[in-house]
Amino acid sequence: MKKKYLLLLLVSISGFGQKQKRPIQGFYFSPELSAGFNLSNMIKSNRDRENDPNYLNNNNYPNDFSYGISAVAGFNFIPNLSLGGGLKYTYTVDNFHILYGIIQPKILFNVDDGEPVFIDLTYGFQLNKSVVDNSDLYGIKVGKLVSHSKRLSQQGGFYLEGQQLGNTGVTFVGVFYGLTVFSNKNYNEYGKD
Repeated sequence: MKKKYLLLLLVSISGFGQKQKRPIQGFYFSPELSAGFNLSNMIKSNRDRENDPNYLNNNNYPNDFSYGISAVAGFNFIPNLSLGGGLKYTYTVDNFHILYGIIQPKILFNVDDGEPVFIDLTYGFQLNKSVVDNSDLYGIKVGKLVSHSKRLSQQGGFYLEGQQLGNTGVTFVGVFYGLTVFSNKNYNEYGKD
């Protein structure tokens, strides 16, 4: 009988001694806008200014700026990790209209805070026909989710993205802003009644 009471006491202590379960978003959808500056032009112009007096005429890189829009859907299956996929459209110069299919794992930090910081790792492959074929992109984004309502957060931050456009590799650095709609209404402080 003493063993049963001891076992019951240990189960009670362990049950009540557990930390609060860390929240997950569940299913999510994130539309986003981005704008970036082409670092490759800066590197090329500095390098070629010394070697080629006509470097501006020989510049085959896309222009200095890139604009994009993306939409990613995914699932946050453990508190610190999500996996998503979707589409990203980028515009760099005339006829460089590229639609990518993207795969995007997300690593979340400070989940218990209610406004986590995140890192997105992005791989994309070209889906449409454009001036170049078989383009791909690799990117990393660092940002923050800011709670807005029970199932909605705003997100914003910085990104670094490399694109292989035909025989030309370009690197963009820029900013992004978007929204995240998620299925778990108890994910942030607005859902905790």
